Amino acid sequence: MPSVAANNFSRNTHHHQAKGDFFSRKQKIEQQGKNVPIAAVERRLVEEVRNNDTLIIVGETGSGKTTQIPHYLFKGGFCCDGGIIGITQPRRVAAITVAKHVAEECGVSLGQKVGYAIGFEDVTSGQTKIKYMTDGLLLREALLDPYLSKYSVIIVDEAHERTIHTDVLLGLLKNVQKARSKSINGVVNTERNNNLNNGHALEERIDNQNDGILKPCQAKKYSPLKLIIMCQFGCTSFLRVLWWCKSCSCSGMTVSCRYILHTQA
Repeated sequence: MPSVAANNFSRNTHHHQAKGDFFSRKQKIEQQGKNVPIAAVERRLVEEVRNNDTLIIVGETGSGKTTQIPHYLFKGGFCCDGGIIGITQPRRVAAITVAKHVAEECGVSLGQKVGYAIGFEDVTSGQTKIKYMTDGLLLREALLDPYLSKYSVIIVDEAHERTIHTDVLLGLLKNVQKARSKSINGVVNTERNNNLNNGHALEERIDNQNDGILKPCQAKKYSPLKLIIMCQFGCTSFLRVLWWCKSCSCSGMTVSCRYILHTQA
């Protein structure tokens, strides 16, 4: 029979080997996060989100936008007021897989700082600050909380796929942004005057027709909602119908990044 000392030695060897494998995998994941193309423009992206309520980010598959941008925004202080960074995915499998990867990259257990919610499965907690979910689930949350008050940033990923849920969600988020901004600034004519001065009278009249969907909340003040729309190259034209905003493009093969101010379609 093997001695007690031999058993202890085998157990300790296995423990140290497992611990070494864990740190090796963690270092490999961290290195992958630093090598993705979008890492080269981390500071510029955070600054653009800080200066613009709506930003369109265009990037190829593998550029790192889905996994890295939420982490950049967390480090940039967008959750300091208790808000959550929400990221929508068109498919459940994608929401789960990306959430697990980001949690592992951050070195936390799934459901703590990073979590996900799909259908009737909610792997989040009071500590969750980065939440991956399906776009249909966010629509369901909007029924209970029309102002999406617990979110400071919402990222709509894979917007180019144009699912019914995604298209409805984009229209809803535009109204939520407007209502939350007015809850701070009051019902003023500053935005209207700026739009008229810039020659966007038609867009303003259309917006006025839609103001009845969500009324500004006067009883409670909400912070402005930051919205990031992520899609692939050549798929931004349909977004011009909804937003007048900046578009950042980041190639999956290079580290270049350019900003384009779209003109009204």
